[in-house]
Amino acid sequence: MLVAAVFAIAACGNGASSSDGTTLTWWDYFGYSPASDHAVNDLIKRYQDSHAGVTIKRTPIGFADFHAKIVQAAASGTFPDIAVIDTPDVPLLASQNAIGDLSARFTSWPDKDKYLAPVRDGMKYQDKFYGVPLRSNTTALLYNADHFAQAGITAPPKTWAELRSTAKALTTADHSGLCFAAAANEQLTFNFLPLVWQAGGDVATIGDQASLDALAFVKALVNEDKSVPKSVLQWGHSDVEKEFGAGHCAMMINGPWTIPSVAKAGFAWAAAPLPAGAKGPASPLGGEAWVIGAKSKNADKAWDVLAWLADPKNSAKEIGGGLGSIPNREDTLKDPAWKWNTAVDAFAEQMPAARARSVYGPKYPQLSEAIWTMAQQVMTGEREPQQAADAAKAKIQPLLGNGK
Repeated sequence: MLVAAVFAIAACGNGASSSDGTTLTWWDYFGYSPASDHAVNDLIKRYQDSHAGVTIKRTPIGFADFHAKIVQAAASGTFPDIAVIDTPDVPLLASQNAIGDLSARFTSWPDKDKYLAPVRDGMKYQDKFYGVPLRSNTTALLYNADHFAQAGITAPPKTWAELRSTAKALTTADHSGLCFAAAANEQLTFNFLPLVWQAGGDVATIGDQASLDALAFVKALVNEDKSVPKSVLQWGHSDVEKEFGAGHCAMMINGPWTIPSVAKAGFAWAAAPLPAGAKGPASPLGGEAWVIGAKSKNADKAWDVLAWLADPKNSAKEIGGGLGSIPNREDTLKDPAWKWNTAVDAFAEQMPAARARSVYGPKYPQLSEAIWTMAQQVMTGEREPQQAADAAKAKIQPLLGNGK
């Protein structure tokens, strides 16, 4: 059924050219909310209105189904002209020759050097560029200012030690001190990897002291202090967002996509950068890339679309407030046009220290599973940090060095 659905969606092929103009096919997963859907439709309409002869046929696909459908389209040769993909999928689709090598266009593009280095890194595979940055995000510490006031806490924590003591002080019978997504999936890796980086480690060094320090830290929060509830082991980002909005968590680690709902929560709140580890700040880089199908018959026109859309003067409102993006260029980090909420500053401050997951290559999904499994085993109490790290290392090492 999935294959049939993909072929039905892609039946028009990779765009078309005629005497009447050019039609480009476009896939994305931004139909998840009226605001995001409206933002993308507005962008496409404004491009079409200013570029006679170009028609963009957009197909919004549900987020839960998108990855499987885009991978199937790559395998079947029915990839659209333009697709919006999660940045960790760039190496995977590039390794399958599903998306076009944009290196020649990207390196001669004047705007390329305006992007933060981690954002550019997210577009690469084997030192070639395969995408154009679209939306970027990272995580931050959002906190209930009313709970802080009640506990006599005047400032958000800036270090691991302060985070631990603050979370303990904020934990009461009515609410937990800290919450973050820790279900067994990519969202846990997204939250745990920054701790490894902040401790001085990396994916390739799992099993070293830095990874043990990160594991010991989450173990202390969940199992010793009990300032992080065990229920986070079943929670994703949206669950944490709901619990924070309901007043059940005094602090949460989450992304800018939560800001619209938190703003309606009915209590005073604020955001701060993630507390730093022994080796300084680090945060995960999330977001999407615009890519062009490798078999597109209209790659030049598709590139023109992407270059136009990537220009902040054409898209700041839609990509910023509409899609909840954090500024990802040197010239937009402090641009008031991107301050669609006062909390944006806390996220933007971390962007220079954010790290792209796509640098780990096409086998990142397997690497991620090893990392989230390791973290879960420690937080559930199934294994001690050393045991869990050794098991993860055994899975990770054979996956490294294959097509970074």
